[in-house]
Amino acid sequence: MRTGYVPDNGYDVFFRILGPLQVTIADRVVQLAKNRQLTVLALLLTEANKVVSGGRIIDAVWGDAPPVTADKQIQTCVWRLRSAFEKAGGTGLIETARGGYLLRLPDGCLDTQVFERAMLRGRERAEDGDLAGAVEEYRSALALFQGRPMAELDSPAIEAVAAYWSERRLSVLEECLDIELAMGRHRELVSELRLLVDEYPLREQLRGRLMTALYLSDRRADALAVYRAGRATLVSNLGLDPCARLQDLHRRIIAGHPVSSPQPQRARYAAKIPAQLPADTGDFTGRSDDLDWLDQELRRDRTGGTPIITLIGRGGVGKSALAVHAAHRAQDRFPDGQLHADLRGSTSPLRPQVVLSGFLQALGTPERSIPSDLANQATLFRSITAGKRLLVLLDDAASSAQIEPLLPGGSDSAVLCTSQSSMAETPGATTRRVDGLDTADAVRLLSRLIGAERVSREPESSRAIIGLCGHLPLAIRAAGARLHTRPTFRLERFVDHLADEKRRVAELTYGSLDTGARLTAAADRLSPAERRLWLALSILELPHISAWVAATVAGTSEGEAQRLLDGLADHQLIDVVDGNRLGGSHYEYHPLLRILARQRADQELDAAGLIDALDRLADVFSWLEDRAHRALDPHGAPGQPTLPPEGVLRIGQGLLRDVTHHAELWLAQERPNLPWLRTLATARDHRGPKLPTQQSRALPAGHHVA
Repeated sequence: MRTGYVPDNGYDVFFRILGPLQVTIADRVVQLAKNRQLTVLALLLTEANKVVSGGRIIDAVWGDAPPVTADKQIQTCVWRLRSAFEKAGGTGLIETARGGYLLRLPDGCLDTQVFERAMLRGRERAEDGDLAGAVEEYRSALALFQGRPMAELDSPAIEAVAAYWSERRLSVLEECLDIELAMGRHRELVSELRLLVDEYPLREQLRGRLMTALYLSDRRADALAVYRAGRATLVSNLGLDPCARLQDLHRRIIAGHPVSSPQPQRARYAAKIPAQLPADTGDFTGRSDDLDWLDQELRRDRTGGTPIITLIGRGGVGKSALAVHAAHRAQDRFPDGQLHADLRGSTSPLRPQVVLSGFLQALGTPERSIPSDLANQATLFRSITAGKRLLVLLDDAASSAQIEPLLPGGSDSAVLCTSQSSMAETPGATTRRVDGLDTADAVRLLSRLIGAERVSREPESSRAIIGLCGHLPLAIRAAGARLHTRPTFRLERFVDHLADEKRRVAELTYGSLDTGARLTAAADRLSPAERRLWLALSILELPHISAWVAATVAGTSEGEAQRLLDGLADHQLIDVVDGNRLGGSHYEYHPLLRILARQRADQELDAAGLIDALDRLADVFSWLEDRAHRALDPHGAPGQPTLPPEGVLRIGQGLLRDVTHHAELWLAQERPNLPWLRTLATARDHRGPKLPTQQSRALPAGHHVA
């Protein structure tokens, strides 16, 4: 069976959801069974070019009471849809991916996409003063509606999307009517407005337009009768009088005063475009390489899903300022607006429902039309944003699970996200790590904060302050704020204050610029085992930490220690560094994080248990070093080889293999750690096998226990 008008989109396939669900391939309607197949297809269409999980499809089809065979029935539905499409000549439309299904839909192959594009063209023409051209585009868009969207489907997930598009149609129709009234088409619109008022008797905006059209058509009595009928309807149904605007229009008609047609204004349309970006940082400094990369990513043309660009780094490193600055630079790429949310992931993460509700309202969705559950909110959000060019800035995300429902539909929008988590599980995300400022940029920032003349008088002290701040913009800003209040204070004296580790973090905190709180926020989200290891490792004066060191201190296997280290690195509490040539990883602390961890270690760790861990480390290291030297020169080492201590056996065979078969390489990569480890072993030998429990027992230089 042939169908009517199909937009010229360059493809043979076209889907309609603005009315009964319909699929057209090669200008012929595809016959589909009118059962759960339509619900599956409708959900895939409302999430076009996005993976929809099997669980969400099951919820949409059966709600809270799915049959035990639900998975297989959904597979059968998808198979039948594919078969019907392929029989009609449409291949490869539905893909299986990541535990769900994806409907691959080129732009312009869905009537909602065509509607939005035509509506935007109409607004552009109205803004340019071409009212006739604007009406033509609006009416072309509205003609795509063939009844209530997907009215034949009984599914809450689909009904939420249908309600949105019904409201969207009315909103666009009202814009069109205002333009036509401004053009003087009062008499031509009376019949259409009467039908609309009869259909939506409680919609006062439509009633006001009908009254205006009648009055300007010299039908004053009819206009007053429309008001009286509307007031009676409102009182009987809601117990309310008409709104103030309608009452004022009524009084003007009674008095015979002039009534003007609604005037389409540029501001009216611009207000529908969200502009939620925070203010740009006035003294933003440096980051030229990061900005060039972000500019390229934000302006890149993509196909497929929504691009997700993620900036990763520890608290205080300047991720948010960088993201906001880059977003302002790229505004012209996203003419449909910018959405922003502080997700508070490092402190008390916001629920996605709260964020989505705000986004939907910013995009013009009435609060009463916003679903209460997350799944339907996310579906509605993706449907509304499909085909738009929006920039969504999600600051301080806790995890992929928090941002997944907040991703817009289509590939024209982009998501820029910042997080202290690695976000490694986010599919398709492009990630960049943000580190501290380089010295030159950091000095320029300090100059902006306290004055270039003051910095130029003490250049060495300025660089020393930067180093003691760990090159973190937040710490530098706190230092600058503190120095700003001490205009006669020499920078050299401030360096002396910062050199004292007990005072440093306090000196780098000023008002809301709380360096310590920002850096350690992630520590409160660690598991107990991760937290104990993070605190214990901070007391070691090692240039780098290997997995075997962490395993020894934790008293566990190397594999388990590696998982704990992965968690610490994921939370930006330790850094992965280069230099491990045996296939493992090396780690180190940011200097400010080491200070903060040590302060907490003094308060939280048991002294006797900590000393036991250090003694284990001394025993394990002494045996490993001896084993490595014997492997290199079996006949040159004095004495007989000893059996490995329990700690070595617990760590695992990988370590034994390294020190036996790669002894020279193992010793070379541990060489920076050897002085402190040997001092630790010497202190262990001098104390003997008995372990005192006093917190004041002797330890290698540089270590302290409260």
